[in-house]
Amino acid sequence: MKNKFGFIVRLAAVALVLGLISGCKKFLEVPLPVDQLASETVFKDRLTILGAVDGMYSNFGQGLLQGNFMRVTYNISDEGRIDPLPGTEFGEIIAGNLQEGNQQLIPWNWFYPTIFRANEIIERLPGVPNTIMPEAERKALVAAAKYVRAATHFTLANYWGDVPLALTTNAQTNINLERTPIAQVYEQVLNDLYESIADLPVTVNTSNSKTIHNRFQPLAYLSRVHLYLGNWQRADSAASAVISSGQYLLVTGVNNVFRRGSREAIHAWGPTGQGLLFDNRAFIGWLTIPATAGNTTTTYSHMTPQLLANFEPGDQRNVSGNWVVDLFTRRFSNKYLYNSSATAATISANPQDWIYQRLAEIYLIRAEARTKLGIITGANSAASDLNLIRARAGLAANTTATTEADMMAAIEKERVCELFYEGHRWLDLKRWGKLDAVLTALPWKAANHKPHMKLLPIVRAEMIANPRLVQNPGY
Repeated sequence: MKNKFGFIVRLAAVALVLGLISGCKKFLEVPLPVDQLASETVFKDRLTILGAVDGMYSNFGQGLLQGNFMRVTYNISDEGRIDPLPGTEFGEIIAGNLQEGNQQLIPWNWFYPTIFRANEIIERLPGVPNTIMPEAERKALVAAAKYVRAATHFTLANYWGDVPLALTTNAQTNINLERTPIAQVYEQVLNDLYESIADLPVTVNTSNSKTIHNRFQPLAYLSRVHLYLGNWQRADSAASAVISSGQYLLVTGVNNVFRRGSREAIHAWGPTGQGLLFDNRAFIGWLTIPATAGNTTTTYSHMTPQLLANFEPGDQRNVSGNWVVDLFTRRFSNKYLYNSSATAATISANPQDWIYQRLAEIYLIRAEARTKLGIITGANSAASDLNLIRARAGLAANTTATTEADMMAAIEKERVCELFYEGHRWLDLKRWGKLDAVLTALPWKAANHKPHMKLLPIVRAEMIANPRLVQNPGY
């Protein structure tokens, strides 16, 4: 049976509401976006065009979506848990009992307003005359939209498999969209990224990581895509282009990594709504750091013993007050510093943006790619890349692995310690073929995790909205 997605026809309306309420300080530093205007009007003026682009970024980094989705990612992996498990839908996710009726799972249609926004820019901006916006600026903004569309489709495909590939704003086309085979989705992701790279300049505004404005940003994401696809040489080449550009740096000291303006941030999500919560800090902190002891028994997951066992003595990433914090007898992620009890003065003194991709990941991507290519030890090798990450964490730069198996084990350990609670772990286990073994070894997941849970279920609301839809296998 062909699966058609009537929900996508609602995207135009949803995109004008979800995540498009503008913040007091904008990504592009333009007046408040005019997302409510008809698109024909928007694309007749430069400032309103920039407002539409800003609306796309607001959707892409919308805190309620991305924050809640991030929380799902570490709870379906071995990173986070609540002990004892609450008898709630949230507890069922942590216990590995993923079911389509669980309302705490994120529906995939939350991501499509971002794609609609990107498509609108990709379709309409090339036809804008030079008198309104110069060609070079138009090309750069279209390239940014292609990055956003690629990254969003890539996320969807990795969590749900075959998904609707939305490449237009045409309502009639969208209402008839079928689930697209994942290989075709990946092909489009690669096309979008390569076109984005071609049309973006090499100049980097190092004080602004909140827009896609230079070619090294899609190159960084391209290195991740090629790594996931097992294209080792291409992953190495893309990662090396970013690293050798010298535009992004491994900042000194772990506590400088997540500060606003960090030179390590390749792309970050800035303000996405009104008020201090959305302007001066990252939303994710409110979902990871409990303000009260009661939070720790309901929705705030502490770091698991399995995660913490990866840290070596002296690792500055595992020192309370750095990337972790000890609260209420548990250890929690502290990369994003402030919970709901923080004062405005405290938050303003150390503002943060939510980093979507950073240079440390690119070094780890290159290390893994070079391991698979047999470039394991010596200068410009997997070992030398891994040692840079270790040294920044206060550890000896003495990786001893000399075989592919040993180096892959070292890379896995380092990805856990460096990238925890950033949305990588579940996908890493899945692409390495380790997801079933790792999750069934966890006492709180062993009874529930099944092999088909390498994809998330399509939530019941989507199934009800579209009776023609076929659920992912096993659910």
